[in-house]
Amino acid sequence: MDIRWFTKLIKLAFLTILVPTLFQGCRKFSSFDPIPVIEYKNHEFFISSPLEIRMLKIEMTFRDGDGDIGLNQEDTLPPFDKASPFYHNLWIELYSLKMGNIEDTFNFNARIQNITPKGQVKSLEGEIQYEIPVDGLADGDSIRIGMQLVDRALNVSVKALSPDIRIQFPQ
Repeated sequence: MDIRWFTKLIKLAFLTILVPTLFQGCRKFSSFDPIPVIEYKNHEFFISSPLEIRMLKIEMTFRDGDGDIGLNQEDTLPPFDKASPFYHNLWIELYSLKMGNIEDTFNFNARIQNITPKGQVKSLEGEIQYEIPVDGLADGDSIRIGMQLVDRALNVSVKALSPDIRIQFPQ
């Protein structure tokens, strides 16, 4: 057996193993889509002290592959100016229901601060808790909540919906 042929075979085997390993180190570790995903998780009714305002706390989970969630305080120029729908990056709609049909819609949009992680891996996954006043609704009324998340690239998540929720405050 020729030693040159054997040496070439060893080099080829080495390159076959080494080159994919080098590129493996450069790939993104996130398997999340860069378009944010938001999902309803839970809710809780409570009465805030000391003003005794009836409140609803909504818990949501989210994922974003490139981590560009949230705005800085100085992000006020278009498309993030107050006249733009993108001034707010958490869109919350509360639907008042009568016999399962939407009777009225109330917006409780919010502006989430920049939570982009430092470092090379930018993908984000977490939970948002958001409280809204629901003083105008009575025990026994039914609501549904729609929620969307917008990233800085203006990617808008698919709207997530809660199940129908019957309002019932603790006594």
